Amino acid sequence: MGQDAVEWAEAEFRGTPGLENRLQSRLVHTVAALATRPQGTLPHRFDWAELKGAYRLIHAVAQPESLQEVHRQRTRERMAAVHTPLLVIHDTTQLDFSSHSAVADQLGPIGDSAECARGFLQHNSLVVDPDGSQLLGLLHQQTFLRTPRPKGETRAARYQRSNRESLIWTRGIEAVGRSGAGQSWIHVGDRGADFFGAMATARTWGTHFLFRLVHNRKLLDGSSRDDPSFDEEAATHLLQAARQVKAVTTATVEVASRGGRPARTAIVSLGAVRLTIRATRADPLWRNEPSITLSVVRIWEENPPPDVEPLEWILGTDLADISAEDLCRYQSWYEWRWRTMEEYHKVLKTGCRIEDLRFATRERLQTAIALISVVAVRILQIRWTRESCPNAPASAVATAEELEAIRAARPGKPIVTVKQFVDRVAGLGGYLGRKCDGPPGWQSLWRGYQRLADIVLGFQLAKRSHLAEQPNSG
Repeated sequence: MGQDAVEWAEAEFRGTPGLENRLQSRLVHTVAALATRPQGTLPHRFDWAELKGAYRLIHAVAQPESLQEVHRQRTRERMAAVHTPLLVIHDTTQLDFSSHSAVADQLGPIGDSAECARGFLQHNSLVVDPDGSQLLGLLHQQTFLRTPRPKGETRAARYQRSNRESLIWTRGIEAVGRSGAGQSWIHVGDRGADFFGAMATARTWGTHFLFRLVHNRKLLDGSSRDDPSFDEEAATHLLQAARQVKAVTTATVEVASRGGRPARTAIVSLGAVRLTIRATRADPLWRNEPSITLSVVRIWEENPPPDVEPLEWILGTDLADISAEDLCRYQSWYEWRWRTMEEYHKVLKTGCRIEDLRFATRERLQTAIALISVVAVRILQIRWTRESCPNAPASAVATAEELEAIRAARPGKPIVTVKQFVDRVAGLGGYLGRKCDGPPGWQSLWRGYQRLADIVLGFQLAKRSHLAEQPNSG
């Protein structure tokens, strides 16, 4: 990272269009404060003067998206400097503001329960350098209201709607644009991206895709003539064909705990086949697009433990290479989706508590969301630096004042590396750091960074008081 919060805020926000110089400075100050005080509501993070300044800033912004413009440009600059494959990971999350009575009736439905929760859908497009294990930034974001599907709507009628929800994927891919000369950008998405339009859009812009496939499409005749083991009569549809493939290698997948299910390591087999699909003729947007030949990669667990649902992923990519090494690479790229998006959404909701924002209008709420969404990128970058560069100097993620404060608050072994600093900060929030413990969680990091910010403030006030007591040297 190599920047303290103020330097980072200057680099990622200074020059935001539509703001006069005074508001530019207010924006930088507000963002730096949010980055160093990540937990709690706005009144908890600011004193009264800072809070009033933050409110004036939010009220003055006409277009919420403009607050991310400089950060997006900096992200593109970082992308241009990388000549190994980059992953553009897309995913959608729900932001629940049902308890915010002042604006709930201005928001759209979310969730699938009978009780109608209200809020936004947010579709994020984050850029990852998998070789360098770096999050380069938030390249695009769509925060919008869901339009309920009309009752009794037919499939054909849905295809005619211009506001169908699936188009957030094509808009996200279009916003990324064309890769630079000699570069390879791969769009990564879960099953929500499994439609012909998303694949065709990526190809139109000269980029690639790696999506999880769930639709059992009918294959074109002669779809896999290059594979002599493929039984075309037995497998006329995509998922059937994928499940015919023979394993060419094995790998492991770390399955996270969820819903009472313990974490485990799954041993998986990998195989692939080249198949050709075409657009749905009923879809007016894509029906005239040429067919697409996919490398369909099956990753499956042949011998799962008893009483455990076996893991199976079926992935589709336009990349043609299907050697054992390539299949392992595709698996690794797809796994970045969890590490990136699930963690980013935790930062937004659990850490920054974005769903606790309270503004009187939907527009101001969206402005605050746009601002904090970029702050969440920095916080996730610091967490990743602990894993990707644990032995880098602690000064890469901490200021001199923060290092001085943490050494005083948590005395012990010298703090030299990034990992030592991040773990010591998490210790302020309750992280024990035992050999059996994993990396610190967001809650302990949040509490630790909040305490550290208070300690740094105490150091600053003590120094000012000491200087004020010194006799005038003049």
